[in-house]
Amino acid sequence: MSPPRRWIGHWAVLGCVACGDAERPRYVTEHLDVELYDGEVLCDGSLEIMDAQVERVSAFLGIDPPPQISVFYGHSAVKDGCGGTWGGCARASGVYATSASIFHELVHAVRHSQGKPGSVGSWLFEEGLAEVLSGFRWHLQSELALPSTLERGPAMLAALPRGEGKFVPEDYPTAGHFMSWLRTTYGDAALVAFLNDPRYLGGDAYEEAFAAHFGLSIAEADSAWRSAAATEYLWSEPCDPARALPWTGSTLEFSDTVDCEAPHTTGPAGEIDAVTLRSHCFTLAQPKMVRAEFEAGGGRLRLMPVDCVDTGELAPEYYDYKRLKGGETQELPLAACTWEVQVDGIAGLTLDFMLRLTQL
Repeated sequence: MSPPRRWIGHWAVLGCVACGDAERPRYVTEHLDVELYDGEVLCDGSLEIMDAQVERVSAFLGIDPPPQISVFYGHSAVKDGCGGTWGGCARASGVYATSASIFHELVHAVRHSQGKPGSVGSWLFEEGLAEVLSGFRWHLQSELALPSTLERGPAMLAALPRGEGKFVPEDYPTAGHFMSWLRTTYGDAALVAFLNDPRYLGGDAYEEAFAAHFGLSIAEADSAWRSAAATEYLWSEPCDPARALPWTGSTLEFSDTVDCEAPHTTGPAGEIDAVTLRSHCFTLAQPKMVRAEFEAGGGRLRLMPVDCVDTGELAPEYYDYKRLKGGETQELPLAACTWEVQVDGIAGLTLDFMLRLTQL
């Protein structure tokens, strides 16, 4: 019998509803009813972020969060609920997802609350929106071949009828890239007004709605997007100001505990069931050599550059990811960037650590 989850921040897991040996664990949060398959475990922080994703997407769209969303979590749940080779899906019965797809599918679940599940809008815009809004924390920069070389561009994808077997995996980066371009070019207000337009939601006159809100046809937007010739896009907000780490003179010290039962720890993920402390960040105004001391009885520290000032004068290693194991000390070249700090432990174990950075 799993222990009931305690009150966490602005939400509460109301309890493990079916935790007997013969039944799957089930947790109810403010917005979700999560059933775990395949012996899956979810850290408190993952449940909190999943709940927050529903609120975040709803706020972006200017709507109230939908009623309780059923989530069936695990690879066998996806296989049973989605079929084929899908990595996840959102149906009338709920969301079927794994750690790799949950934030994408929750975008779909919120959108389905605005219409009939499975028939909201078009593949291009709905999958593109789910790609963009699933990037609420760090993801590696995604790269796309020059838009001018793509045969399956936005105009073609917008015309695909809803239903399985039409959108292929290679189309997701295109959809995400095009939606990122629409946001950057026209702003969130115009994009949300289009997405919430009944002509688009119902799918009956989405081209008319697109022209009304953006002032050009989808085919013209396809051409403009190709002309922009952007090859990279980023859809993340890695650094929460509430988790900024301050320097005291030339020194920064940060201590905490990685613990799956704490609201700031997410996971498990990967073959080793890694659990990860919610990211913190620090900023260097000038490139520096920095001594990093990671005092811990295990685990792994990662430092990842974000929002760098690249003058072209520094060696590439100043911008490389940095990795330390527990107990290691290294002198590291760091560029003038905001640096994301991630600390990993192992599910089922707590990891106390101290990170000390000293500018040399």
